[in-house]
Amino acid sequence: MPRVAVPDSAALLVVHAWLHGTPPCVAARITSTLDVTRPNRVSVAAAGAEEIAAEVRRWLDELARAGDGWVTPS
Repeated sequence: MPRVAVPDSAALLVVHAWLHGTPPCVAARITSTLDVTRPNRVSVAAAGAEEIAAEVRRWLDELARAGDGWVTPS
C-alpha cells in the first residue's frame, strides 16, 4: 500500500448504510467533520441513494469552501 502524506488538518465523512423496508430501500447515517482535531461532528439521517448522495455532495462543497486546498470544485 502506498504511503500518503496526512495534511495538518483533515476532514472526515463516515457513511453507515443499510437496507430497510419492503421493498428494500437504502438508508444511511452520515457523520462528518471538517476538522478531525475539533469535537464538532454533524450527524444526519438520509433515505434513498439520491438523498445520501446529496448529503455527501453538501459536505464536499463545504470542504471546498473551507479552502483546505486539497479539494477543488469540479
